[in-house]
Amino acid sequence: MNGMISAMTAMLGIVPYFVAALAVFLVGKYLFDLSTPRIADDSELTAKDNPAFGVLWGGYMLGLALAVAATFSSLGPSVWDNVRDLGTSGLAAILLMRLSMLLGEKLLLRGLRLDSQITAERNMGAAFAFAGLMVANGLVIAGVMRGRSDTYLMELLDIVVYWAAGQAFLALAWLFFRLVSRFDARADLGEGKNAAAGVSVCGFFVAAGIVLEAALAGAGSDIGAELLIALAIGLSGLVLLAAARALTALVLLPGANLADEVSRQGNVAAGIVSAVGSVATALIFAALVRSQLG
Repeated sequence: MNGMISAMTAMLGIVPYFVAALAVFLVGKYLFDLSTPRIADDSELTAKDNPAFGVLWGGYMLGLALAVAATFSSLGPSVWDNVRDLGTSGLAAILLMRLSMLLGEKLLLRGLRLDSQITAERNMGAAFAFAGLMVANGLVIAGVMRGRSDTYLMELLDIVVYWAAGQAFLALAWLFFRLVSRFDARADLGEGKNAAAGVSVCGFFVAAGIVLEAALAGAGSDIGAELLIALAIGLSGLVLLAAARALTALVLLPGANLADEVSRQGNVAAGIVSAVGSVATALIFAALVRSQLG
């Protein structure tokens, strides 16, 4: 009985934080609407029943949820201080998520314009790729938010530096994926509107985000040393992801060429197998990293 009372008291204690998190989500939705004027969000979701936008929107909101949830990792005894820190960190997460989407459109997935590919073309391949990138960025920001900083100003500097490092590593991971996947992902995602390729890319981006979250979590203000540690973890994770992709093709798709199935034949089942193999490998790798490094 005492245990139940303690649990209910604890649940009541999270109400202010839950309300604050919902407020952050509303601000996140408003900023998304405001910063994508050529995309009528509500219309795409309801009047037009656009599944491509639904996938993109789901990826963005899931990424934002991961980023916001990470701000609860360092709650103190003062409810007011915790809510204030949540508001500050939540706003930072929203801004970084939107900036990450812009960088993804301009640099990583260059040539895939959101307003045309998602709304006009209803391109599911591009939608899955962008959704995976948004989840990956949410995981990167989550890792950044779990860092340790000596002062408030250092915390702001650390957030910017480690987020920028995460973006650079995602770009490196994308180049690496294009090499090991052996198919032209940009052509498949754009001109080909290949949903199978989009699912495969989505899974890889999410896997890269899981690796980066484990690499960045707990990083402190000794930026040089922490970045070297994160780089070592990240590169190790990429090598394992490549090995897992080859093993997935060998074990789950014997006698078939994974790249051919995904790229030329548009086999969504093969794309799902590829995506799940990447994510499963990243989850196991991240768990091992945490067990060794704490």
